Parts: sequence; structure tokens; C-alpha cells
Amino acid sequence: MIVYIKDREDIENFKLVGKCTAEILSILLNKAKEGVTTRELDSVAQTECQNRGVTPAFLNYRGFPAAICTSVNKTLVHGVPDDTALVNGDILSIDIGVEKQGYIGDSAESIIVGGEPNDLIEKCRIALKNGIDKVRAGNRLSNISQAIYDVSRKAGYSIARGYGGHGIDRHRLHADPFVSNIPVEDEDDIKLRPGMIIAIEPMLIAYNNGKTRVSDQDNWSVIASGMAAHCEHTILVTDGKPFILTDRSNN
Repeated sequence: MIVYIKDREDIENFKLVGKCTAEILSILLNKAKEGVTTRELDSVAQTECQNRGVTPAFLNYRGFPAAICTSVNKTLVHGVPDDTALVNGDILSIDIGVEKQGYIGDSAESIIVGGEPNDLIEKCRIALKNGIDKVRAGNRLSNISQAIYDVSRKAGYSIARGYGGHGIDRHRLHADPFVSNIPVEDEDDIKLRPGMIIAIEPMLIAYNNGKTRVSDQDNWSVIASGMAAHCEHTILVTDGKPFILTDRSNN
């Protein structure tokens, strides 16, 4: 496994594209209302990317046909935008990747259409926060995984095996290391070092097993055994506190 440490110039460029990713995701979340289709949200994402001079990192990535993933209700991840209109009460997860000159930002958020509170989404956000808190130089990937898993287990939710976070390098959306949402202890449980950039993305399922299947209709959407939530940030490992490159708190 090769994990690249970013230099100062790289880090500044990752910060810029991360900020752009956060801005576009905030716009999409605000536009996700009853009656809006996920294809319309995808069109907004492509327009916002064009206006900012950036490229949708997902579009045509391994053949994916859209700029964003829009996963509704039992779709865990990789949902393909279509002409189905959102209705109040839907769980909508939007995942977006943005690229400029090879620098990439990757972020996701789940909401309830109509704005009602939802425990599954809240726990997913807490799992993300707790995972980010473990992004400290000298900690291991398993510290992140354990923090995410503990939230899910305590809440009675499940996690799908085989899906999780990942490293991000220049020109590489999915790079080493894999960041599991379930604790594992093996040779890939590396120590975190300043200059590493990773995407942390808990995915929680409101059911007692984490079984999934890939839709035979679009060959992309990952269908879970129950309602699902997905949250993600791109994080820079520093000498101190983790730096959230896709932070939306100021948007």
C-alpha cells in the first residue's frame, strides 16, 4: 500500500476544491424539496460546477452516468439520479465529488425531505463526527472505524461490510487506504501521518443486518435491508486537530 503525503502546495489546492465541494453540496441540500427530481438536482450540480470552473469527479467515473449520487430511502450509496420526484419523509443522501486540476473534494449528507428530525441520520452524523475526532497523527485507521462502529452498535443500527471511506490523492478519487466503518486489525491498519487526506463516510442501516445488493435496474444503486443514511467529509491529517476540507458550517 502506498499512501502519499501531500506537500504545502497540494494542501492549499485541496483546501480550495474542498471549499467548492462544500458550497455546491449546501446548494443541493437546500434545493432538495418535495416535487423536485433527483435528475434536476444533478443538473443543478453540473451547472454549479461549470460556474465555478470545476469538474464533477463522479461523472463518467468507472462509467457512472451523473455528477452526483442521489440515494433515496433504502438505497445506501451510489444512487443514480432519475425523474422520480421527492416526497416529504424521504431520506435523501447526496454524495458529490468535485475536481480541479486533479485536486478532489468528496462529501455527502443525508436529510429528511421536509425537514423532520430523524434518529438514523442524527446517529450517522454523530458517527462521522466521532470518526473525525480520531483523525490524529499517530492514531490508526482502526481508531476511526471503532468510533463509527460504536455509535451504530449502541443505536441498534447496522453497517454494510465492504463499504467505507478511502484515501484521496491528486487525480485519484479512491486511493489507499480503505477506511472501514467496522474495526479490523490487519496489516493495512496504518498509522495516520500529517499530510494524509482521507474521506470518512459512515453508512448506517436501520435494520438488524447489513446485507446489501446492487440494483439490477441501473447496476449502481446499492440497496440495503432497511432505511439508510450516509454522511462524509474529506479530512486532512495535521500535527494537531483534524482539518475538515469539506466543512459546510460557513455556507
